Amino acid sequence: MIMDMMALARRYQWDLLPRLASEIEFGRATAARRDLRELLKVLARQSGGDLTLFKMRCAQTMSACVRGARLGGGAGAALLAAHIDALRRLSRLGSRGAVKRAMERYLEGLLRSVRPTGQGRMARVVASIREDLSANLAEPRSLAQYAAELELSEGHLSRQFAALAGRSFREELRRLRAEAAKKLLLESGEKIGLLARRVGLRSASQFIADFKRQTGVTPGRFRRRGRKFEIRKA
Repeated sequence: MIMDMMALARRYQWDLLPRLASEIEFGRATAARRDLRELLKVLARQSGGDLTLFKMRCAQTMSACVRGARLGGGAGAALLAAHIDALRRLSRLGSRGAVKRAMERYLEGLLRSVRPTGQGRMARVVASIREDLSANLAEPRSLAQYAAELELSEGHLSRQFAALAGRSFREELRRLRAEAAKKLLLESGEKIGLLARRVGLRSASQFIADFKRQTGVTPGRFRRRGRKFEIRKA
């Protein structure tokens, strides 16, 4: 049984469902139809001849898809009503072909409901992540954690973040750490190891390397230069 489950896991295309939900969110109808067809084939293979199991997996798929439509601007109350009605219809169907056709109709309804505002929404999402990172540098969350909270695939969020921020998530985190470190270096006499921990790094050597990569100088040299500059200004 365990070996069968492991083999099944290797065959399953784990990115299909989050990708489908994302395509619905952004109103990409052609891609959404293609991926739904592919996903239904996968679910059919997994379910074997068990129609009840196939319908259960389709119901799970519908839940992910309706979240995508909601993120795409679909009216929440209308989506919920249509979703419950579709689940009821699904439970009464007696063949795999009928279930597949019902899923295709459900997708078309979701695509008609969305009012893609994805770029605006994602811009707000990315801005919120950057703000959260800046406020929590000592214990920053990972991109995977943000993706899970937002019910987005990590790959999709990574691409959108890079496109909107102009740099990758990792690069943005390094930039924010360097900016915070500059301020700390000038305003406090704390040792490098302590400063490193305050910006989320446990290794002083990593802090020094990252800071130099961002600024071109070591933290110690930046502190000395910065203080001389402040004295000249005064």
